[in-house]
Amino acid sequence: MKLETSQYEAVLSYCIDRTLSGYENALYYGKLSGFLTSNNELTTNGKKVADILASKK
Repeated sequence: MKLETSQYEAVLSYCIDRTLSGYENALYYGKLSGFLTSNNELTTNGKKVADILASKK
């Protein structure tokens, strides 16, 4: 569960950085990009992005 939470936070942080705005716009961007489902859960692609982001730290 902790891994999934950190993955979600990484993807959300990435989306916030990309939109240069708040939480709602980041969620919208995440859904448009295929990272999040309509229920704001990580998709398979979202998990892959999270893994990529984690490997860059």
